[in-house]
Amino acid sequence: MRRRLDDARQLLALAVDAHDDAVLADLRVEADALSDAVADLRIRMRLDGPFDLRDAVVVVRSAGTGEDAATLVVTVLRRYLEWAERHGHGVAVPDDVQPGSRLREGALVVAAPYAYGLLRAEAGRHRAGAAEVTVTVAPLVEDDDPETVRDEDVRVDVMCTRNPATASVRLTHLPTGRSVSFRNDARAGQQREAAYRVLRSLLLVADVDNRD
Repeated sequence: MRRRLDDARQLLALAVDAHDDAVLADLRVEADALSDAVADLRIRMRLDGPFDLRDAVVVVRSAGTGEDAATLVVTVLRRYLEWAERHGHGVAVPDDVQPGSRLREGALVVAAPYAYGLLRAEAGRHRAGAAEVTVTVAPLVEDDDPETVRDEDVRVDVMCTRNPATASVRLTHLPTGRSVSFRNDARAGQQREAAYRVLRSLLLVADVDNRD
């Protein structure tokens, strides 16, 4: 940041002496970029939690039974997807988050520097009109983290519907009641593995707190 600022100052002096409007225009763009970068750095300097640097798991669940709540789940997921596109990369589980679609529950894994630190304040209830959803944010579990999920502690429920394409599977961690759902389609094996990782992530912070 300091190097960029020093370079900009030197270019500014040269551009002013040479009356170079093109370089001055470029420097205005650089000044705006530097301002944004400093604002972002100030935020990150306040993120000093043990997991703040990690990728984030964001789980959005309907807090009601109406169609409006199911639509709001998708709307909120898309908002985080758009945020992820600007700051990193988001993977949806399940991935049916097109405008107009409905979900009772959905999860994103947001891969971006400081994703958890930046998103953890989003946890809680979000309302739009009469519809309401709950948002849970957790740091993405890593390979060397303690194993927080044992197979014998997980109940697997298959939730069938009239449309086989919308059938889903729910993993429930019996000791805590935490759960994650995923679609039971051709990619069920892949999604099950991702759902287990999401479930481990949801339990990670509580497990560390208990051990401390």
